[in-house]
Amino acid sequence: MRAVFGEKGDFESWIELVKLVSGNFPGLDLKCYKDVLIEKIEKKETLVVKDGEKVVGALAFSYEEKELSFLAVHPEYRQENIGTELVKKFASLFEVGTKLSVITYRDGDIKGEGARKLYKKAGFSEGDIITVFDYPCQEFIYIVK
Repeated sequence: MRAVFGEKGDFESWIELVKLVSGNFPGLDLKCYKDVLIEKIEKKETLVVKDGEKVVGALAFSYEEKELSFLAVHPEYRQENIGTELVKKFASLFEVGTKLSVITYRDGDIKGEGARKLYKKAGFSEGDIITVFDYPCQEFIYIVK
């Protein structure tokens, strides 16, 4: 399975994945998320990995902010390197030397164990400790090679 740009036809399956993993995203407003997702699909700021027509991995990002804003892998498809594939494809869309970022959970938060491990494996390094939606988080940084 490989990462490709998301398309309008992926919207419903993507939303089903979001609903499945929504407990891992504090402050997620599904209605607002749907509106933003439509815009991101149109701007080619989404990547998906699919099993047939089913979205099993999803990544949203911003070219302007150089930020990975959403990453989810279906629980039944974890440990299949789908997250790694999505992150590699995301990084490949930027020029060498570009500083990319993602905000994830702080060290010690059980919700973030998988994400932190994935980002470190992909070459991200720990950055600033921050709070988002009244939740303790940490920025991770990656310099495109």
